[in-house]
Amino acid sequence: MKSKVYYVQLILLSLFIFSCADKGPSPKDVLGQYLDAKFEFEFERAYGLVSQEDKLVKSLQEYLDENKNDAIPIAKVFVDKSSFEIIEIETENDKAIAVVELTIPDGEKMAGELMGTLFSKIFDKDLDEEELATSIQEKYEGKEIPMTTETDTMNLVKDEDGWKVYLNWKIEAVLSEAKRLKEEKKLYGAIEKYEQVLALDSKMVDAIKGLEETQSELKIFEEKQDYIDKISLYELSARYYDTYLDDKVPGVTFKLKNNGDRTLKKVEVTVYFKDENGAIIFEEDYNPVLVSEYSIGDNKPLKPNYIWSMGKNKFYKAESVPSEWKAGAVSAKITDIEFQ
Repeated sequence: MKSKVYYVQLILLSLFIFSCADKGPSPKDVLGQYLDAKFEFEFERAYGLVSQEDKLVKSLQEYLDENKNDAIPIAKVFVDKSSFEIIEIETENDKAIAVVELTIPDGEKMAGELMGTLFSKIFDKDLDEEELATSIQEKYEGKEIPMTTETDTMNLVKDEDGWKVYLNWKIEAVLSEAKRLKEEKKLYGAIEKYEQVLALDSKMVDAIKGLEETQSELKIFEEKQDYIDKISLYELSARYYDTYLDDKVPGVTFKLKNNGDRTLKKVEVTVYFKDENGAIIFEEDYNPVLVSEYSIGDNKPLKPNYIWSMGKNKFYKAESVPSEWKAGAVSAKITDIEFQ
């Protein structure tokens, strides 16, 4: 029969094994290692301290490519002057939040101080990065370097193999995709991506601002699309013209009528040129109505109920139309407008 002492020893051994299993670098230790690696430009070591969730978003090679410019000679000049301090860290279950104070050279002030003395060298094509870095170092030899201190919040999570720095690259990737779609005017897709970001972090300023701007652009876009239906494009014609200088110049003519109640300062028309099989092989944009501070001649806004038409014996040239174009085979639509 087992004695009570045996069971007490067994319990103590279990507690010891459990406590040992929980040992390992603390969140503060891991964050310190990560920041040391970043400050020393050891990006592969830094990547090893990043959370598994982040690594699923960004590979080691992508991370190295992204940070390669941070390791250029100029960036290394004052690396020994930079420092960090982990002010406080709060841990709750498998998550931790740290407040970090970063002290780094003040790039803005240094740029102003260096611009005068190194201006010619900066634009010298024969001057390599090592020489420029040396020149900057000589400039501050024995002088006090302007520094700046920033406070940042960093997150950590506990993975299977211990604490790791959580950079939330998933949000970064989705935010980047949102910005790309916005630039490409794919507004519905951009809004969806911004909303995904805000579902992950409702206070992200870039996402809030991006979503508001995109929604505003979409509102204008939809307003334009509704009004385009009130503009008639008719008497579309396309053929080869003979001019004083050239024979067989591809050209188009058409008319526009504003059937709505708003004055237009811009109307863009896209004409699509087709081959003998009816396939579109080329397109050209025209701005029959375009009023701006740079407008010349008789270019006027298109008022409600007004008609725009080409002048007598005039046409829009389409000189880049391929020879495969079948004369007369075109279609056109209004692709953009601006209100007065």
